[in-house]
Amino acid sequence: MSDLEHEDGDAEAILARLEPSQPRRFMGIALQLALGLFLISLAISFPREQMGVRLLILVLGGLMLYFGYRMWQLTDVALILTKTELRDSRGRLLAKIDNVREVSRGAFALKPSHGFSLVLHRGDRRAWVPGIWWRLGTRVGIGGITPSQPARYMAEMIAAMIARPVE
Repeated sequence: MSDLEHEDGDAEAILARLEPSQPRRFMGIALQLALGLFLISLAISFPREQMGVRLLILVLGGLMLYFGYRMWQLTDVALILTKTELRDSRGRLLAKIDNVREVSRGAFALKPSHGFSLVLHRGDRRAWVPGIWWRLGTRVGIGGITPSQPARYMAEMIAAMIARPVE
C-alpha cells in the first residue's frame, strides 16, 4: 500500500508537488562544506598557545561538515499536497489541511526564502529538514531551496482549500 492510500483502498490524488531546485541544493551543500573546510584549516593554522580557540573552531568546522552531509541526505525529498494533508515523499506529515488556519506568503511574513508558511490551529512537534521545511509550534515554513513558482502554486492551492472546506 503506498503512502497516499487510505485504509479504504482508494488513492488520494496529488494536487501539487514541490521538489527542491537541484542547483540551489548543491550550492547550499557546497557552501556548508566549504565553510567547514575553511574553519578546519583556520583551526590548524592557530598557534598552540591558543588551544581552546583552536579546538572550538575545529569543532565548528566539523559541525559544518556534518551539517552539509545531513543536508545532502535530507534534501532529497519532495513535498506532496493532497486534499487532506501536506506530507513529504518519505511519508512524514507536515500538516493536515483541516488544521491550517492561514497561509502567509507576503513580503514581511515569517517564511523561508522562495516559500511560504502555514499557521496552524494546533501545533505539533518541532521538526526541520534544512532548506525544505521546518515546523515550530503552530507555524510550518516551506521553502528555501525550492523554486518560487511551484511553491506559490502550492500556497495558492492550500489557501483555496482552507477558504472553502472540502467535504
